[in-house]
Amino acid sequence: MTDQTSDERAVRFGRPTHHYTLVVAEDGRFLAGTDGGLHLTTEVSDAILWDQGPNSLTHPDTGARLNLVASGERWLLEDETGMPASCSAATGFALEHGPEHRPSEYLDHFLTHGWVVLNSIMSDGIVESLERIACTDRYKDREPNRDVRQICQDPALVRVAVEPISLWLSRQYMQTDEIRLAHTPGIGVLTPDDGARAVQGWHSDYPYHWGINAAGKVPTPSGRTVMGVQRIVCVSEYTKHRGATAFKLGSHVLDAGPPDDWGVARDTYRPGHRAEHGLPYSGPDADVIEAPAGSVILFDTRTWHRAGLNRSNEGRAAILMDTTPAYIIPYSDTSADFHAVTESDVHAELNAREQHEFQELMVHRFLGPAGPRSVIGTHAELTRRLDTPRP
Repeated sequence: MTDQTSDERAVRFGRPTHHYTLVVAEDGRFLAGTDGGLHLTTEVSDAILWDQGPNSLTHPDTGARLNLVASGERWLLEDETGMPASCSAATGFALEHGPEHRPSEYLDHFLTHGWVVLNSIMSDGIVESLERIACTDRYKDREPNRDVRQICQDPALVRVAVEPISLWLSRQYMQTDEIRLAHTPGIGVLTPDDGARAVQGWHSDYPYHWGINAAGKVPTPSGRTVMGVQRIVCVSEYTKHRGATAFKLGSHVLDAGPPDDWGVARDTYRPGHRAEHGLPYSGPDADVIEAPAGSVILFDTRTWHRAGLNRSNEGRAAILMDTTPAYIIPYSDTSADFHAVTESDVHAELNAREQHEFQELMVHRFLGPAGPRSVIGTHAELTRRLDTPRP
């Protein structure tokens, strides 16, 4: 633990040359192709992927080919005879930026390794909107808007939270469809390091919180029961130089926290720790995932990791979205932020699928028979009372 340079193994992802296209109806359902024909669905599978040409779409599995006819900002679909395609929507479809690989391929990697990268899965328009909120990269000279909740400033932040393939992978990996956001998604900015301030040490994320001084951490290994998947959205390009997250990839299988001599989070935040002990471990037994802006890194939250050291002269922005099964108590109350979104202009810009998914992720309910429809929230007056210092 010295002020050494970053010697972690770099796992690099270059910008892809190919992306599939998602064909999305006005209500948010996806156009899927199977041997039985076309249908609209909210379910994620390889069947919702299309290859887009200049004036056509081709389904990679069935070979179905559809012609594209512009209709304002949307597209009408015709079969090769010029007739409207089955499942055609009167209002047309949106063509959305899709993944580099099939969902099934991502899932195989995730189940095998405990992590996966959805390389550049967010469109450039989404990334630019996130940069604007964060005031980084193309908007580094802009001042943050502190008068409006981040989540209500632009629909891009909600759309990132409900990105369908990363959510499908999270559900499959945690073996449950009932998942929630443990906290409201927000953009954090890692500012340039000054050489002296406290840095984040090695730890495992919520609800395990191994390596962290936190109440309610998981006390024992959880085995096949996975209690969390973290989703990191790279708003800025992720590189070692700009402080990309460092991992010990594969450490989730140990089902235990990082060793103290790596410099764990409960120690590194203590005043004077960096001056006395140096930086947390950054040698070749650790890994840094380097990926383009707009990529999403998913990993089992037991995985040891820490924030990198930003050695550049610009902020590095990212979104962390800790996703847990519904039976885990949330890290913080998300109901107020969800309610704020429903009262804002952002909500009207979301389609029906996005609105429903965001509600499912953000609203925590009692799961027992006594109150299956009751929303769990905070008690403001009682919170103030309990926060009063003891005499």
